[in-house]
Parts: sequence; structure tokens; C-alpha cells
Amino acid sequence: MLCIFILLLNAAGQAPKVADQPWPPVTKVDLPGLIRQGPERNPSIKAALIEWQATVAKLPQAVALPDPKLRLDYFVDSIETRVGPQQYRVGLSQRIPFPGTLAQAGEVAGRDIRIRHAEYDRAVRDFIVDLTVSYNELVYLRGAAEITRQNQGLLDHVLGVASTRYAEGAAKLNDVLKAQSQLAQLSYDLVLLHELEQVETARINALLDRPSATPLGELQTPQLSRLQRSLPEIEAVALGQRQEIEIAAGQVDKAAESVRLAKLQNRPSLTLNSTHVLVGDATANVADSGKDAWMVGVGISLPIWRRHNRSRVDEAELRHAAAVQQQRVIENETRAALRAVYFRLENARRLIELYEKSLIPQAAQAMEVAEQWHDTEVNDIAGFLETQGVWFNFNLARLRAVTDYQQYLVRLEQLAGGLVPDSAVTPEGQP
Repeated sequence: MLCIFILLLNAAGQAPKVADQPWPPVTKVDLPGLIRQGPERNPSIKAALIEWQATVAKLPQAVALPDPKLRLDYFVDSIETRVGPQQYRVGLSQRIPFPGTLAQAGEVAGRDIRIRHAEYDRAVRDFIVDLTVSYNELVYLRGAAEITRQNQGLLDHVLGVASTRYAEGAAKLNDVLKAQSQLAQLSYDLVLLHELEQVETARINALLDRPSATPLGELQTPQLSRLQRSLPEIEAVALGQRQEIEIAAGQVDKAAESVRLAKLQNRPSLTLNSTHVLVGDATANVADSGKDAWMVGVGISLPIWRRHNRSRVDEAELRHAAAVQQQRVIENETRAALRAVYFRLENARRLIELYEKSLIPQAAQAMEVAEQWHDTEVNDIAGFLETQGVWFNFNLARLRAVTDYQQYLVRLEQLAGGLVPDSAVTPEGQP
């Protein structure tokens, strides 16, 4: 998944075309497969791509000269001249900004393109993160349902033995009632897990732009990736490549270029003019009778309103200062969020080790008493039910810790802008 994540971010620079393709029916899915196909369908990624393409299309507008102006004047009352009456005149003018203004406008537009590119990368990244979180949650819900069904089967057997022994007077009514209540609780848990599975399935289908009830089929359990990097190393990576920081830095650069543009816009601009005057035949016999007149001229703007011109530069400089502060805000928030997620990641890792190396093996040893039910020799039914409940809860808690670890890891990668772990291993006993 992580390699695909990086490939997708690199592929963002190729500006792929937006496409709507039918989603093929599947009976078995894995996370990398969904990630590979998802960006072609996810509406958020499509919207970010279109915004990026629209910004690229805007670049020629920024560097082009202003449209020339064509002017037509018709003389209602012709002006008599020596060579004849003036009937109408046609004028063409072209404004030329101060040298370097258009190039600077292109620099500003170029910074905007980079920002949109980073926003597209962020949309791809967030899609992968959201899909990974939901996929792992769905794996947990199905795994929890399977553990619950296994426990339910065991309790059915216990309840049958307890009922038989109660009828024979060898067991207490409390043992039967306790087994029945635990069995009822498991039935409720299965209903709840099934409904939560439907909710998570709908969330995944929404990310893939499919009908909410579209079945996902059998899921392949992802490997448990373990992060070997220290928090300072992750923080350095995040500050250098997180998309939000890249966008904020792009805003700072754009604001700096906008300050230079504002100063150039306060410089004089030239206007070139050409006018053609149509002259009719004169009443007198004049040698130049009816000869049209041509005029060429040049104009220059006079930026004399200092308050107006200064305010343009002041606005650009203030926006630049605000962008600098906003970048600092995002960097500080990144540091704080990294520490919070890293703590939860490490806590989930410690829980996995605790359950796998200590609690679950101990509970499994205690559960060996279950083999005695085949001979109906167990006298302490209540004690067995309690031991069985502890084993069941430990297995569910371990599965929850594994899911939390996977989800916190991808959240950490989200904050780091696509951090790749140094190694990925699958711990023994992973579901």
C-alpha cells in the first residue's frame, strides 16, 4: 500500500485525464487493488484534478497582453476640411504594461499551479488514508464477528451441558441463567457488528463512488507494518514533505511574487494608437480632395495617485506576512499532531505485545478446561464461563489493538506526507 501511495503521488505530476469507468464486480478484494483503481473514481480527486487543470489553463491569460481596443466614430454632422468632409474614423489601440509586468504575472500564476498540484496530491493522499482506515476497520468488524461466532458456538455447548446437568440436579440454575445471558449478549453483539459492517461498507463505497450497498466480497487482511523510525526523524520528514506545509509554502511564494507584481503595476504603461479618418470628396477643386487621413500616436499612464498605488503594495505585503504566519501555524500543528498520533501508535504496539506474549497465552491455558466438557466432568460451570469470557475479551481487545495500530500508522503517514516504514513484518498470530 505504501509503495502505491508514493507512486500515486508521483503520478499526480502527469495530470491524468478524468475518467468515469464502470466498476467491475468483485468477489475478493485487497487494499492495494482498491487504492490502484479508486483515484479514477473518487469525486474529491477528480475535483482536485479539474481545479489543477483549470489553473494550468489560466496561465496564458496571465502572460498575454490586454485585448486591443477598436473604436469607430461616425460624424453625424460632417466636419468640413480643406480636402473634404470627415465622415467617420476608425481607431485601434493597444496597451502595453511596464516591461516585466507580464512575466511577473506569469510567476504568480505559476505559483498558483504548484499550489493546485499540491492540493491534488493531498486529495490522493487523503483518499488513500480514508480508504485504508475504513478497510482496516471493516477487517476488524468481520474478524470480531468471527471470534464472536466461535464463542457463541462454545457457549451453545456449555448451555446444553449446563441445562442437562441442571435437570439432573448436578448444576445450579444460576449457571444456566449466566450462560443464557452471555449467549444473548453475543447475539446482540453480532447484530451490532453486522450493522457497523454495513456502515463501513457504505463509507468505502462512497470513497469509490459506488452505490452504498455494493458488496465488497472477501477481504484480504493487510500485513501489520511496524515503524522503525524515531519521532524526530518522522518530524523532519513531515516538515519537508507534508502537502499542507507545501501548500502553505506555495502561498508564501505566491504572496512574495504578488508583492513584486504590485510594484510593477504601479509603473507607467504605454498605449499605442492608430487612427484612420475617412474623408469624402471636397466641393472645391482641390488636389488632395477625398484623401483619407492616418494618425499614429502613443500614450502613457501617469501613476500619480500615490495613496492608491501604495495601498496596492501594502495589501500584497500584508498578505505575504499573513501567509508566513499561516505556514508557521501549520508547522506547529503538524508537530503537535505527530506527537499525539505517535503516542497512540506506540500504545497500540505495546498492547499488541501484551496480549500476544502474556494475556492471551495465559487465557488459553485457562481455557484448556474446555476439553473437559466433552466428558461433562466440570463442576465449576460459573468459573468456566468467567474464564471463557476473559479469553474472548482478550482476543477482541488484541484485534482492536492491531486495527488501531494500522489506522494510527496511516494517520502518521498522512501527517508526514507519505512516510514509508523502514520494515514491514507480520507478527505471529495475526488474524
